[in-house]
Amino acid sequence: PAPMSSTRRSLSTMEAVAASRAPKTRHFARDGFCIIRGALDAATVGAFIEDAASRAAAASDSTICEPPASLHHPARQSTDAYLRLRAQSTNIGSEQASRIARALFSTLPSCAAEASGWSEPNGGGDGDWRLMHEAYIVKPPHGGSHYLWHRDCDRHLWCAEGVDNTAALDQPPGLAHVARDGVPPEGESAELYAAELYARPPLRAAVPYLTVWTALSCTSRQNGTLVLLPAQTASHAADSGGGAARPCGAACEEAHGVAVELQPGDACIFSSDVFHTSRPNRSGRPRQVHCAQYSL
Repeated sequence: PAPMSSTRRSLSTMEAVAASRAPKTRHFARDGFCIIRGALDAATVGAFIEDAASRAAAASDSTICEPPASLHHPARQSTDAYLRLRAQSTNIGSEQASRIARALFSTLPSCAAEASGWSEPNGGGDGDWRLMHEAYIVKPPHGGSHYLWHRDCDRHLWCAEGVDNTAALDQPPGLAHVARDGVPPEGESAELYAAELYARPPLRAAVPYLTVWTALSCTSRQNGTLVLLPAQTASHAADSGGGAARPCGAACEEAHGVAVELQPGDACIFSSDVFHTSRPNRSGRPRQVHCAQYSL
């Protein structure tokens, strides 16, 4: 949707903001990700939870309505049009909807700017921020998919409208894999599946983008939280044949994978270049996250 609004700040205020951001920006530059504690307040977290429950009651899952594929659709051009489209599949009240709108088009992109060092939304920097996609990712108790190691910049757009690379038609249909009886691939079988996924030329996003992965419930290794591979590890280097970087194997995950443990309202911001994975929820409670992706 359209650019987000932001109040312009004085030079002295911007300098203070830059100083407070410096540690987070250094972490992001080094690792490709950063955690912002308390990104959303409790009332806004509650609004997202209510919205997710409303969508789950109305459909087979709680994923946000997918934005139209056509870049010329009004909801891809206008914030107001997107919010109207979004409102069609939920029955939350206007106060909760306003909280979510502020989060999507002000709070969360500002957190992403804080972490990444990218320009403040509409703050006179490098350009306008855009919301590309949002979704709820809910893993039920004792279940949920195993999302194999991948980088969004290589695979996330494989089915996007207008992509010329016909090799996409031969690629595996997705990254979420659950074998028979709900058992995800482990060990060698998971690595073979991931190797197949990366066997063909990658589809690269035209511009880098960021994911803001916000906890609506506590996240931990036990309940299938996000695990990230810091940008300096070897799996992020291109292979000798000049193709895509290779996904992380089990030994690499054990040695270098960083499990993102969050409280409700905390957000993890990570680059589209960073490898990540998540395993099934082995706890007795659902694991609930809101995921938004922004580009310049």
